Amino acid sequence: MTRRITELTMVLLWSAILVGCGSSSTASNGNGGSSGGSSTCPTSGSASSTGSGTIKIGTKGFAEEQLLAEMTKDVLNKHGYTADVSFTAKDPILGQALGTTIDMYWQYTGTELQGPLGVTNPPGDLHAAYTLAKTKDEARAICWNDEGKFNDTNGLAIKSADKGKYGTSLSQFSTYLSTHPNTVLCVASEFLTRADGLPGLESTYGHYNIPGVKASSQSTYEGAIASGACEAGEVFTTDSGIAAKDLYVLTDDKKFFPPDNVGLLLDSADQKAHPEIGAIMAPVIAKLDNATMIGLNKQVEIDNLKVADVAKTFLTSNGFL
Repeated sequence: MTRRITELTMVLLWSAILVGCGSSSTASNGNGGSSGGSSTCPTSGSASSTGSGTIKIGTKGFAEEQLLAEMTKDVLNKHGYTADVSFTAKDPILGQALGTTIDMYWQYTGTELQGPLGVTNPPGDLHAAYTLAKTKDEARAICWNDEGKFNDTNGLAIKSADKGKYGTSLSQFSTYLSTHPNTVLCVASEFLTRADGLPGLESTYGHYNIPGVKASSQSTYEGAIASGACEAGEVFTTDSGIAAKDLYVLTDDKKFFPPDNVGLLLDSADQKAHPEIGAIMAPVIAKLDNATMIGLNKQVEIDNLKVADVAKTFLTSNGFL
């Protein structure tokens, strides 16, 4: 279970009525770009396309999502739209608001597949997970754009300085654990029984169900790993603490953990009105790999910089503004 799914299961359902707003005009492609997609989810244009109309962007309440939403707002404003980020909610509220209160939001493949789409065993490959979510959601008149490169899923981390000792992958760490079963491995309590937790690690890699496993109510263990209280521990793979504590996430070389990359979701009506938005945002999402996202999250969560400032600096330094 990824962080995004954990948040989904903790949703407090609102009693407020979602008031519709939607976007109001059709954008024009100022670059004569190519067209594609399907009749439900058409695509056209290029990174230099322009448009018009009001765009409402939804976001979840943590730094990574807020950064994505802020970047989208800034880039779309530059390309002729009037975009804002004024609606913050958890899953499934964002999904319910799509097409009424908001026109778009960034969603995680694992969250969508294991949540509203009801897929219990998502593909381990990022592209396959994105394609499956896109196909299933298109049948619900929801369109995915801009397949993300970074993967915010579960992982195990060690101190960067310990790579020579433990190895750099979950397979190599398994080999180490086979002869060092008292290694202190810290995980969340639910990790002990989840299929995508310790039982799955054991069946996929072997030697993870060891005496050294320690479980608690914590969800991540960056601080404990850095202090030496844990030799390895559970993390989310784009957490700011990975950079702040100089940790290394062991490579999931057998693709065990469920994927959680992102895509930009629009309902079909907004996609038809603005088929070029995916092309406009594609170069931005292409720049966001795990290392870059960890660094941006750190600037917000550890260095206490404002989301708007971090987003604008990233976009400006990469030539998007």
